[in-house]
Order: sequence, then structure tokens, then C-alpha cells
Amino acid sequence: MKNLLFLLYSLVSVILLIGLIYSFYIYATVKPPVEEIDKARISIAAAKAKLAGKYAGEPLKEAEVFFDQAMEEWKLQNDLFFIFRNYNRTSELALNAYDRATTSIRLADKSRNKIKDSAAIRLENLRQKINYFEKYYKNIVLHTSTVKLFSSGTTSFTEAQINYKAHDYMGALKNILKAEEAITKAEKQAHLKLAEFYRSYPLWEKNVRLAYQLSKNGQTVFLIDKLDASLIILKSGKEYKTFPVEFGNNWMNDKKVSGDNATPEGVYKVQDKKNIARTKYYKALLLDYPNMEDKKRYNQMVQSGKISKNTGIGGLIEIHGEGGKGIHWTEGCIAVDNEDMDVVFSQSVVNTPVIIVGARQTLEEYLN
Repeated sequence: MKNLLFLLYSLVSVILLIGLIYSFYIYATVKPPVEEIDKARISIAAAKAKLAGKYAGEPLKEAEVFFDQAMEEWKLQNDLFFIFRNYNRTSELALNAYDRATTSIRLADKSRNKIKDSAAIRLENLRQKINYFEKYYKNIVLHTSTVKLFSSGTTSFTEAQINYKAHDYMGALKNILKAEEAITKAEKQAHLKLAEFYRSYPLWEKNVRLAYQLSKNGQTVFLIDKLDASLIILKSGKEYKTFPVEFGNNWMNDKKVSGDNATPEGVYKVQDKKNIARTKYYKALLLDYPNMEDKKRYNQMVQSGKISKNTGIGGLIEIHGEGGKGIHWTEGCIAVDNEDMDVVFSQSVVNTPVIIVGARQTLEEYLN
């Protein structure tokens, strides 16, 4: 009986010893996957720092899901008695999170560089479009809606530049899209306006030829180009002097009635020369507007009911001084800087031909 008890005691002791050894082994070898969790956490933080959420959102979302699952699994294992813990699943999930996070970093870098390059090209194209618009359209009389569109486009362009310099290429791209849309619309509207202006080009071309022919025949001729805002003195068929000029703020239209602030187009002549004592505009050359063609057109418009018979045809169109303001400001006259006006005045006599055209160049030549 004693032997049996001793044997049983020995067996229990052995079992307890084995259990103790196993428990120590488990405690010593089964460690929480701290390193894997840290790698996953750091890689996700790095992905967010590189804005992977913007440029590679899907793999980053997957990484965050794996990481959350790893943390839940870790907590679940920690709640178990230590000899029953198994962190293999936790490690696997953490490694998956790390893998997807590093993938998102790689894809974000690739996507960001692609968007960066695209944004740089499109910004340059926009800069050229804006310069083109300002060169060919900004100085013509545009509708308020066109001006607002262009202004909106240039504002979005500026914001896109700010985004780009701040390395926010996605934000830059959004503003580039806005700028492209607004500026393209503005350019189309401006081009339609210019094309409408050019409908009278055949007559302008005829009058330009007349100006050079009269000059070749020995007369001094003043040729005025409204689109170019210039007065050219022609002598012997050649350009003798060219001066910048300013018109009425409705200069793109041909003058039809009093008060329309339009500068007339056609073949005129100097009717009177006014010195300083006779004009408030330094010196002035009174033109014979309205001429016979102007009166004929005016009467036709009255008879057709396009204008009221009480609306006057206007007059007192002059080439005068006090120009050089840099804007179109007159009520239809042609304003010249005083120093230039001295030359113009000295080169004129009563009956000097003054030929006013919308443009000398064709529309294609102007835009190229």
C-alpha cells in the first residue's frame, strides 16, 4: 500500500514538474508580436505622411483593416491564460497590414509623381493660354460674363500654383480643371466677339488700299487702326510715323448715333484745325463725321425702325491731345499723347484724308 502511494505521489510530482516546465517554456517562448505590430503601425503612419489616402487609398484602407484586426486578435489572446495564448494569427494580420501599407507608399509615390508631372504640364499649358488671351483678347471690349470667366480661371490657376508649390498635386489638379474650363469658355466667347468684329474686314481692306494709294499719289494720309490702337502717318506709300491712340470705350463698334461712345469707321478728312486756344484737349483736328455714307446709313436705320428718329447721329469727332492714359476713355474721338499730337498736327492740313478701319490685318494674321 505504501509503495502504491509513493508511486502515485511520484507520478503526480512528475506531471506537475512537466506542467511547470511546459508553462515556463510557453511563458519564455510565446511572446506578443510587438515588433510586427510596431512595424505595421510605423508603416501606416508613413503612408499617411505621404498622403497615401489621396494617391493610393485602397491599399491603405486594407492596411488599416488588417491592423485593427491584429489589435483585436492581440487583445483576445491577452485575455486568455498565458499557457493558452497563440499570437500566430496576430503576427499574420500585423504582417499583412505592414505589407499593404508599404504597397500604398510605393503606389502613392508612383501616382503622386504621375499627377505631379501631369499638373506641371497642364500648368504650363494654362500659363500659355492665359498669356495668349491677354495678348489677343483682353484689350477688346468683352461682355462682363466673359471677363468674369477669365478672372475666375486666372484665380483658379493661381490657387493651383500654390497647391503645386505646397506639393498638394491632387489639389493642384482640381484647380487646374476649374481654370481650364473657365479659360476655355472665356476664350471661345472672346473669339466669337472678335469674329463678329471682323465681319467688316472686306471694307477695311478696301479702305487700307485706298489710304496707301492716296499716299502714293502725293497726299499725307492718316490711317487709324482701331484693333492695333494706332495712328499711322503715310507718306509716298510708306509708313512715316506711328503713334499709339485711345478711342471711346465702345470702340469695337462703328459709330451710328450720338452718345454711343463708338469711334466711326470710314473715309474722312480734316475739316478744321484747332490750336490750344480753341480746344480743351491741347490741339485737335475736327473730322467731317458724319459724312455722306454715315448719313445714308443713319437714315436707313431710322426708316427701318432700328433707331428712334429722335436719336441724333452725333458729331464733333476729333483727333485730339491729352491722350496717353493707357485706356479707351473718349466719347468716340481719337486721343493722342500731346507730344505725338504736335507731330500729327504739324503733318495735317484741312482736307488731309483720315481713314479709320477696324484692323489692317486679317483675323488669322492677328491671332498668329
